[in-house]
Amino acid sequence: MGSPEAVPALAVALNDEEPLVRGHAAWALGRIGTEAARQALRGREEVAGDAWVREEIAAALTWRGVGSSPGPSASAPIVRACT
Repeated sequence: MGSPEAVPALAVALNDEEPLVRGHAAWALGRIGTEAARQALRGREEVAGDAWVREEIAAALTWRGVGSSPGPSASAPIVRACT
């Protein structure tokens, strides 16, 4: 589990102009897995404009067994290999 203290900064990063930053923030929030992290992810789930970012958000929510249907994620095989 990641550091819950990082959730506010990562939630802000979900709004970054760069999709790469948003996708990695989603991944990190999924690893933290607190209710605040899940709320931040859910808040961006429907409005994320980039398909890869939406996939990362869905994968992050699914990682903790929360809600969203999983989408294909480029990082999913890496995540499984690291756990």
